[in-house]
Amino acid sequence: MKSFIFLASFFLTISFDLFSQETDEYYKLPSQRKDVRNNAYPNLNRKVISLYVGLEGGFKQNYFSQNNSLNNLLAGQKNNELFWGVELGYNMNNQWAFETGYYKNPSYFIQTISSGRGIPFTYRLGTNLQTIPLRFKYKLVTLDAITKTAAIYVGAGVLLATNAKNGQISVRNFSGVSGNNTQRDSIKLKSETFLQKKGLAQFEISVELQGRISNTLSVAIFGRGNFGANGIVRSDLTYSINANKIAEAQQLLKGISYNFGLVFRYDLARGYKYKSLQD
Repeated sequence: MKSFIFLASFFLTISFDLFSQETDEYYKLPSQRKDVRNNAYPNLNRKVISLYVGLEGGFKQNYFSQNNSLNNLLAGQKNNELFWGVELGYNMNNQWAFETGYYKNPSYFIQTISSGRGIPFTYRLGTNLQTIPLRFKYKLVTLDAITKTAAIYVGAGVLLATNAKNGQISVRNFSGVSGNNTQRDSIKLKSETFLQKKGLAQFEISVELQGRISNTLSVAIFGRGNFGANGIVRSDLTYSINANKIAEAQQLLKGISYNFGLVFRYDLARGYKYKSLQD
């Protein structure tokens, strides 16, 4: 993750250097500036409003838990997944923004079953949640007091998964024998994986470093934390010998996950809102 943050920061720095000389309205002559429409209205406070679209991508860290290893027969691990999304947002004076859109939300964990031959069976269990984000962001601090092209935003919101419902995702059966020639035991392990509708909604918090690289284009690095119910994806395992149930285990996708990525935003429309400074 450190390497990702370093590369992203390097990318932002280069982008700002390349474009700031061409697009910074602050250093242009008044006759050449686009942002001077309020000069004739000194008694009005003007706020810039914009409607924008964005394209984002990155990786998501999912975590899991289990309540029984079945004598080291069962294990698992967290999983990193790539994701992408599109967004539609409304920005008020670069101070706050509201966003919605679509987010392909990969919700998986890794299950491993001992094969008895050194290399375990490994399975990726879960599904892609088709998610609609509803998030509010607020500018915490401006990093460049002169040009005001870079700032840190914090946000909060809700992720609504439209396809979260109760249902079975997969079933796997593992069988074998143990013992000697005089007495052999039949061994069976059954793994059933389910999706649950408790994943319908998750709470989200976010922080992002955003910079404008042209009049209509901006780029941001973000980190987000998602918090919901445990067990959106659940795997139930039953261990049997000679058709007699010996033990059970359960693996759950944890309700907490993290997203890290990059988003490009383009202003579809830009306008101004005026408010009188006189009572």
